[in-house]
Amino acid sequence: MSVIVPAHDEAGRLRGCLDALRRQSDPVDEIIVVDNGSTDGTASVAAGYPGVLLLDEPRRGVTYARNRGFDAATGDVLARIDADTVVCRDWASAVRRGFAGRGLRHGVAGSAGLAGISTPERPLGVGFYEAFRQFHELTVGDGPLMYGHNMAITRDAWQSIRPIVTSGDASISEDIDVALALLHVGGTVEYLPDMRVTIDLIRTLQPRKLVRYYRSDQLTKAKYRRLRERTAVVATR
Repeated sequence: MSVIVPAHDEAGRLRGCLDALRRQSDPVDEIIVVDNGSTDGTASVAAGYPGVLLLDEPRRGVTYARNRGFDAATGDVLARIDADTVVCRDWASAVRRGFAGRGLRHGVAGSAGLAGISTPERPLGVGFYEAFRQFHELTVGDGPLMYGHNMAITRDAWQSIRPIVTSGDASISEDIDVALALLHVGGTVEYLPDMRVTIDLIRTLQPRKLVRYYRSDQLTKAKYRRLRERTAVVATR
């Protein structure tokens, strides 16, 4: 199991993320931090952790950093979190259970509590988070979605969707893109409540960001509608 952490100017938050990954009750096999053109000490923080693989991706954009990390990872399961995500001690165990006996093209997404008022072991705000997920699924997807702060897919799934996920286009929701791509190729996504983390929602719940997210979600949804239409046309020929 590999864990990929894209990071841009996250020196102040990355230590908490990496400390939690190294405290796992069921240790992960590989931790990869992808420095995405940081101008602070992000790379130095990552380099100070023995066993953490630090990769450089100078092209700005989380899609580039994600691809760099996923392509370099060696695990059969590729997990992805953000640099401000703090996972619970049994997070890796929950991820592994989520893949036991499942198909090769499979993805999982976990729950999240609010940083600052909770811990990964005792998350607060999970009800609000799950209500948001349900609303988001109604407006964007046909089933559970995956978010970059707490998700994982199989290596086979990544190889299947690699040709169709968008790179370098900030108008696309990159994590929703991965989830919808996986569904497009016949994969499955499962929500795992025990795959717990805390995240900083204050950074996300800003009016400008929410408007931008809504627009990019709709563009991402439209992308897969067009792909389905093309597939249907080809199938009828």
